[in-house]
Amino acid sequence: MIEAYRLRVNARDSPSEVDEPRPTLSWSLRGDGGAAESVRVRVRPLAGDAADWTSEWMPGDRVSTRYGGPDLEPESTYRWIVEVRWPSGETHSAEAAFETGVTDWADARWIGRDPEPNGAVDAADRDSVAAVRLTPRTTNLEPPLQLRRSFAIDVPAERARLTVTARGLVLPYVNGARVGADELLPGWTDYRTRIQYRTFDITELLRIGENVVAAEVAEGWWSGFLGFDHRHHAHHYGTAPQLLARLVIDHVDGTRTVVGTDAAWREHAGRRRWADLLMGEHIDARFGTPGWTGRGFDDARWRAAVVLDPEIGPVIGQRDEPVRAVAELAPVTIDRTPERTIVDFGQNLVGRLRVPASPDQPLRVRHGEVLDADGELYVENLRSAEAIDHFRTTSPAEPAFTFHGFRYAELSGADVDAADVRAVVLSSDVEWTGQVTTSSPFLNRLIENIRWGQRGNFVSVPTDCPQRDERLGWTADVQVFAPTATLNADLQALLRRWLADLVAAQLPNGSVPDVIPRSPGTTLFDYGAPGWGDAIVLVPWTMYRTYGDVEILREMFEPMRRWLDYVAVRNPDGVWCSGRGNDYGDWLSVDEHTPKEVVATAYHAHATAVAARIAGVLGDDAAQASLEARAALIRRAYRETFLAERGRVTGDSQTGYLMTLAWDLAPEEDRDALFARLVEKVEDRGARLTTGFHGVALLCPTLARFGRPDLAYDLLFQREFPSWGFSIDNGATTIWERWDGWTPESGFQTPEMNSFNHYSLGSVGEWIYTDVAGIAQAAESVGFADVVIAPHVDPRLDWVEGSLQTVRGRVASRWERTGDEIVLTVVLPPGVRGTARLGQVTAPLQSGTTVVRTLATSAAS
Repeated sequence: MIEAYRLRVNARDSPSEVDEPRPTLSWSLRGDGGAAESVRVRVRPLAGDAADWTSEWMPGDRVSTRYGGPDLEPESTYRWIVEVRWPSGETHSAEAAFETGVTDWADARWIGRDPEPNGAVDAADRDSVAAVRLTPRTTNLEPPLQLRRSFAIDVPAERARLTVTARGLVLPYVNGARVGADELLPGWTDYRTRIQYRTFDITELLRIGENVVAAEVAEGWWSGFLGFDHRHHAHHYGTAPQLLARLVIDHVDGTRTVVGTDAAWREHAGRRRWADLLMGEHIDARFGTPGWTGRGFDDARWRAAVVLDPEIGPVIGQRDEPVRAVAELAPVTIDRTPERTIVDFGQNLVGRLRVPASPDQPLRVRHGEVLDADGELYVENLRSAEAIDHFRTTSPAEPAFTFHGFRYAELSGADVDAADVRAVVLSSDVEWTGQVTTSSPFLNRLIENIRWGQRGNFVSVPTDCPQRDERLGWTADVQVFAPTATLNADLQALLRRWLADLVAAQLPNGSVPDVIPRSPGTTLFDYGAPGWGDAIVLVPWTMYRTYGDVEILREMFEPMRRWLDYVAVRNPDGVWCSGRGNDYGDWLSVDEHTPKEVVATAYHAHATAVAARIAGVLGDDAAQASLEARAALIRRAYRETFLAERGRVTGDSQTGYLMTLAWDLAPEEDRDALFARLVEKVEDRGARLTTGFHGVALLCPTLARFGRPDLAYDLLFQREFPSWGFSIDNGATTIWERWDGWTPESGFQTPEMNSFNHYSLGSVGEWIYTDVAGIAQAAESVGFADVVIAPHVDPRLDWVEGSLQTVRGRVASRWERTGDEIVLTVVLPPGVRGTARLGQVTAPLQSGTTVVRTLATSAAS
């Protein structure tokens, strides 16, 4: 029996805001082996006069199709069905639903607080302000908006949807109940070109008689503190938050009620005295307005909201998974002194605290990733991000419009029971699709560090760090980590949305900024650096290989060509000397320097060659020929300039050899000598690395590819500085930004740039999947249609198991020592083929379970 499951629309589960005319419908397959004979898709509206659409019968290994029926009706619900036909002629059906987005915003406008001053600050307000130790950055922060609208209905609702977004961050409510579980809604996009909205089913929340729709709205990325350019540290997109919402009720009698944001809404500040992503949040129950989100509340003394912008602007349906609370951690240790209590959650995480009531005294909470030598909270590396929350509440409280990167929290002021404090973990709520577990607790810890680093840095956008005054979407960080990240989790929707922000930020001359979204408040990063701007080519290619989605290549091909032309025009001889932007080189390498022109030209050759392959996939023969010729010119220039001495790369660094070998930049006859030099450099350092962000991703794969997986394992298990093991032995529960973030000899690195939660150096995770667990693809395969299961067995491991939920279905592999044998067990989904290699034994793989055995002596790497 073979069946479809994991039905998705535009790579999302049952979305409610589908506003593309031809969405992509996808599914995975599972069963007892073999392959389906054929599949087809049906799409049916649940109401209205729209026609059904049924696809033709497609090959049984097909797992996606574009909707090809009549135009989808806006604000409608559709049911869709995947039928799988078996060779026996029997069929199995699976179904899901999606809703289309809003096209008519005639009843809604952007509203917010009346900018005219509300009057003098009263005494209670001064007392509250005095209690929280105002700083220059928090002195003028405004309270978040509390906005509400009361209305009445006298006919029951058959269907009701609330569509909401904000210039800022929003929490919506209906009749006192919070709507949905989204956090930091609507997330961060390039607000100048796109702001996402969410639609929620609130039918069951409505009542006959009075009803109330309400929202809290804070500054967020729209007008709050952002990044580290202190010449323009806030108000990047606007100066104050705004709300846009539309509630549509279809009644059982066929009538419709629409309530949109307009001047009839009421506004008042509440218990949140301020809220900022970098600075923190201040909650004071003395300013609370109990019951304001529900029915029966008297808002006569509230001010009227005002329409701040009659133009709706570039509002689109949600494209990716929203941020949500994904876990909750209790303290593992509590250190209490008369002055403060430090709570350790045992894990560097991203989120905020839920704290007990503190009615009589204010509670101050500081956040930090590590402790200093005296056991006190270390916060110097936060730079200007204060990351302090203040509470004075009569019940447990939790911030809503801020988040922090921390393992430790320092509580001072009110005497609360620290055992009741909880850390609420925030992340984009993506599906975690991959997992590797081994017999080595150390390696398992490294794998978890990589995963926690990804979890904490994928909060709406893929950021570089979650704790300090930065939290920016650095493009090189994404491109080096994407091969690992897309195995760990399904990032198809999130990265597609991020790439749309990248294209929106691309300059007319083709340059790609270093950070995406590009803040309009700074020009520090407009001109892309080598390895940074190349994300426009390499991230789509990674997505295509992982997810088999050719559409992302179609969407990105012209933007990536503009970037490559931008570089080529400035460097016609192939060596990338001009137009290198901020040029970070092999960022944060240690003990060795790779000449920046080596890194730049290697990337130029690699990205151009990948773009040529993309042109081939798209069937653009002319573009393919042109790009192949350009790539050949750059390779030739690289060889003539940087490989003048046989067996040596200019700079003689590990990264230089890795780029040259991994990207086939050297003549074939020189590769053995170059690899021998790479091995010599690694071994001379006692199996220790020197690579930075770019080199580290290539380190283990290149050693394994050219015949030294044992040396790759030596690096993986290394515990001396610099290594992944050194950080773990010194308390790391995420990946550090730099190898020397802390050392016994020097203590902490410069606080100007020293994050203890950064994913870039965790790019070794890809190799753990492909070579340790052995789950990889054939060279020309996409979407794991043709797999290669070829683990490198190492004596330091007794067993390794890995699994990967691919777009086609679940792939699993386990190898283990059984007596004198190594036994490899592989499970493939229907329609997937492949090859297993274990030592000298090779076996074909088909759908279902395959077991391969060989002697341990012949399987060792």
